[in-house]
Amino acid sequence: MKTKKLVLVTMAAAMTLTACSTGGDKGKDGASAGQSPAAGQSPAASDKKHAITGITYVFGNPAAANGPGQKMLNEKFNVDYKVEKVPQENFVEKLTAVVAGGEAPDMIGFRPNDMTLFQKWAKQGAFLPIDDATINKYPTLKAVPKEVWDQFKVNGKIYGIPSWAPIEGNSFLIRKDWLDSLGLKMPTSYEELKQVAIAFTKNDPDKNGKQDTYGLAMGQNINPDFAMGPYWQYNTWYHKDKDGNFIPGIISDGRKELIQFFADLNKEKAITPDFAVLNWADTNAQFYSGKAGVFLVAPRGMSQPYMEGLLKLNPNAEFAVLAPFKQPDGQQGFTAGTGFARFNALNAKLAKDPDKLNKVLEIHDFSRKFYPAAQQSAANKDFDFFYGGEGVGYKMENGKRVTLKPQEGLEPAVYFQDNTAWVPAGTDPEFDKAYTEPKLIQLTKDLMDLNGKMKHYYPPNYGVISETETTKGAELLTFMMNEQTKMIAGQRPLSDWDALVQEYLKRGGSQIIKEMNDGIKERGYKDLVWK
Repeated sequence: MKTKKLVLVTMAAAMTLTACSTGGDKGKDGASAGQSPAAGQSPAASDKKHAITGITYVFGNPAAANGPGQKMLNEKFNVDYKVEKVPQENFVEKLTAVVAGGEAPDMIGFRPNDMTLFQKWAKQGAFLPIDDATINKYPTLKAVPKEVWDQFKVNGKIYGIPSWAPIEGNSFLIRKDWLDSLGLKMPTSYEELKQVAIAFTKNDPDKNGKQDTYGLAMGQNINPDFAMGPYWQYNTWYHKDKDGNFIPGIISDGRKELIQFFADLNKEKAITPDFAVLNWADTNAQFYSGKAGVFLVAPRGMSQPYMEGLLKLNPNAEFAVLAPFKQPDGQQGFTAGTGFARFNALNAKLAKDPDKLNKVLEIHDFSRKFYPAAQQSAANKDFDFFYGGEGVGYKMENGKRVTLKPQEGLEPAVYFQDNTAWVPAGTDPEFDKAYTEPKLIQLTKDLMDLNGKMKHYYPPNYGVISETETTKGAELLTFMMNEQTKMIAGQRPLSDWDALVQEYLKRGGSQIIKEMNDGIKERGYKDLVWK
């Protein structure tokens, strides 16, 4: 472990030296991207052809080197633009090797779980700060919420540019046809949900004359967690201890209530019988085979084949989305997501070449444009260019873009450092258009509508790094999940809760709490943020 840490420090130092050699390092804070043209102005036009480099990761294989899409990109922006795209499983190894070689590229991509490495290098002056003037100048940067930018602050300055991900929260879907069959109302509290789950188990909601259904589909590691708000979530820092420090949900009073809820249902056989050993695919099967009545629903990434399978077995199945429950503290709503899926940083050396920096940001802004379905056609010149031209890089079928010959690199889109569209706040990301099954489309719309109507809690721990959590967190979480599973199954009494919390603290939890709160205080986060 010591050897690994030394290697990372050495690599960060090499990156810093690269910035220094170009005059880009201004000490801890560095120069600012805001030294480019003032806010509100367009980037200055230039006939100079810049060589722009980058490195990021991809899932699967990267596009063909120097494909037609690459040439289209270079011609449009008058650049020699080349981004090395590395399979994600080898990305950190490749990135650190490139940096250690002393020639860091202009743009550096990071995975969400690379925050420790990003912060280490940012503290050493390797990256260019992104100031308000720069943010306000480019539409896709200006659209990023403050709560998302805050996650990329190091020593008070922003060093990372996030790629979009939804903040909308997950919820749970319930078999509405089963509720109607039993004359039950939509549950609005855990006590009501408990009674519904028991009724689904004992009262034959599908009316097939058999006792072959039950309430909640749940698998190993108590997944899904059925947290109906941040108060009950195990991985959200919502509660505080007696000293006013934020604590992880896994040891909170809300989690204790939830474990008691599951234990009560387990006694009634109203949750998956062998949940402790059931993997995620098999947990899904419990709901989509028509056995369980309550399960997870997400804004995107739902499986249409699963839903089609359930509807083939039960054509009359109807679904509804549960709203978050009112919490003991009076709040009600979702936990916001981090708002990013990956992120990028700019090399500090760009501070000495404002013209090149303008070009980098101009291209970055272009590649992050959001095209609603109504604008996805050859009539939209930017869209048509981005995807390689209709009939060449793509075709339209039933209103959806279909990529042609993806292995040939016909689309400029695949060659940009960041090709994830940033969906502005208040704009429908149109997740439902990923599906053709009407009931799945309606579920997605209902969940998004609910998110739009309710508040979201922004956790204070997003973007905060605890070294102890990095080294011990996974092992500690596994321990807590195992012990809480025992409590649900009746193998350990819930009266042991306080003792379990002390075990967590002694195994490294107290140090995690200290380190996380140090980072939270440094950021200036004091009160719970609901928006």
